[in-house]
Amino acid sequence: MALAGGVSLVAVTAHVALDRAMVSEARQAVAAFAPNARIDADPWSGRITLRDLAWTSPSGVTLSVGRVSLSGAQALVSPAHAADTITLENVTVEGGGATYAMKRIDVTGANVSRDDVAAIFDKTAATPIAERLARITAEQIAIPEIAVAQKKLNMASAATYRDLRLVGVDKGVVKSFAASGGAFDTRGEKEGLKGTVGPMAGTNVDAPLIARIYTDKAGPNETEPRTAYGLFTIDAVSATADKGGGFDIGRITVKNFKARPTKEPMLAFMEEFAGKGDVAKLPGPERARFVNGIADILEAFSVELVEATDITAKAPPADRDKAAVKIARMSYSGAAMGRPNDMRLEGLDVTAARGYGRIGAISQTGWSFKSTLDALRATVGDPDNDLSAIDPRVFIPDLGAFAVRDVDLNVPDEKNKDPKAPNIRVGFKSFELATAAPLKGVPTALRVGLDRLTMAIPPNSPETGFRDLLSMGYRDLDLTFGLDSRWEENAAEFRIGQLALQGVNMGAVTLKGVMGNVTRDVFAGDPTAAQVALLGATVKQVGFTLENKGLVEKLLDREAKKQKKSVDQLRKELGGMAQVGIPAMLGGGANAKALGSAVARFLVKPGRLIISASARDPGGLGLADFAMAQSDPMSLLEQVTLTATAE
Repeated sequence: MALAGGVSLVAVTAHVALDRAMVSEARQAVAAFAPNARIDADPWSGRITLRDLAWTSPSGVTLSVGRVSLSGAQALVSPAHAADTITLENVTVEGGGATYAMKRIDVTGANVSRDDVAAIFDKTAATPIAERLARITAEQIAIPEIAVAQKKLNMASAATYRDLRLVGVDKGVVKSFAASGGAFDTRGEKEGLKGTVGPMAGTNVDAPLIARIYTDKAGPNETEPRTAYGLFTIDAVSATADKGGGFDIGRITVKNFKARPTKEPMLAFMEEFAGKGDVAKLPGPERARFVNGIADILEAFSVELVEATDITAKAPPADRDKAAVKIARMSYSGAAMGRPNDMRLEGLDVTAARGYGRIGAISQTGWSFKSTLDALRATVGDPDNDLSAIDPRVFIPDLGAFAVRDVDLNVPDEKNKDPKAPNIRVGFKSFELATAAPLKGVPTALRVGLDRLTMAIPPNSPETGFRDLLSMGYRDLDLTFGLDSRWEENAAEFRIGQLALQGVNMGAVTLKGVMGNVTRDVFAGDPTAAQVALLGATVKQVGFTLENKGLVEKLLDREAKKQKKSVDQLRKELGGMAQVGIPAMLGGGANAKALGSAVARFLVKPGRLIISASARDPGGLGLADFAMAQSDPMSLLEQVTLTATAE
């Protein structure tokens, strides 16, 4: 018994001595960054527990940890082995108006030394948070739940994410991560929105870079964005507003998001200027700093792809019978080598009780805000600039090309008071508006195209034009329109390559032309200079083509019935009037006779009428020439070479 008691006494004595040694060693290890931390040691397991750790970065980000459990013999003295697990409890990170709270974090296979731990938590050092994060290397970091709370101005939001796992952490860069789902709640002044999210996943998350973007300023060589994360996906997003209604999204995908630090730390910059009101009323230097800072932030980010699919908008219960909206896909693709940026909406379907609207695709491609940002820097971003003298046109961005395809609208006829009136049915295959070569924000090249605009003509429409078409036997319209124009600075010419309107079973009208003496002031001058420059423009060439595909016959037939004549009789009368009347009106010259003869032949046998005129003066015909022609038409015809043919 005495021997057993002696052995027990020796064991207890050894346990106490080892406990004191471990605590003393741990105290020395954490003295630099947590001198007041509570320390417990378990000699049998070799683990040490640190309590009440806290640290604040120079940029104002705070980190507090309620409890850390780790291997005393390894994690605080030498690099940890793969089997070791470091557990952190009650972890809170605050900064930039956001709070991140985690009840537990398990770090497996952490390869950190005592110096690494000290560097991460050392509150006396000026080491940026990005450099501290870059010391973290581990096989896996598991967070059962993370709660995020943010408050900005009059908006507050909270979100919770579950089962977050970071795999393959190498110097702060996460090879992959995943979470099982979460919930969110956003509150505004008048209404809130809450909902849930499904599984999330991502790859190649550069935590040190992300931290630098928010908390540090750019270095001398940091001019190009770098990959902040390679891929990020969220499935099954569902949100509901307080008053009902909301939206569902099948999946959100972000690919290759890139960023760089800005010239001023972003969080500090945004917090400083939040709520300062009208930028124009700020003192010149402060206004310039704000504008240049915002421009720098906007240029600091790029992304290869942002995409949302299977989107459904939910109306409030009181409006459920009015409309349901579905979108198959919304996306933004950033510009890359040989590829312009592209914003796109596909598969829009709006269904209501009395009609529907469907659009195959809406896209905006090849635009750029670089000219806008450059103009902001040069004008509002100049502290000595007079804001009242700024030409607002300089802020117009390069617009690129806008297109809408495969449109089908079936909507009630609001102008028809008959409740049984059929819906108006309108559709078109495509519409495109493309601009190029802007000068002070004003495009100098324009292309517009509308292909196969179709419409059923309302049978009881009060519109005069529709009634005329109905009287000629038309029950629907099928139209195509095109415009192609460009300014050529070297020649000071504005060319209309084509201005055309075509109707199925009707015909086509095409206009071409060249204007001369169109100077730079027309586009880049102030309003007065532009008006004066436009008055100095001349007409050098005009081409007109009228092709009949049935409309002329229907017009003649209708007029013949009104006048109680045969169509052949009316043709001959109109042809004779053109043959004699046009030359008489235009002075009787050779050009007038040629024009009258061609129009007469077209009326007698409607096919194709082609008229072209070129000014004999290489400079073209000016405003004074056209003014004189009002009293003397012959004077104008004598100055042009005119050809007119009917086929």
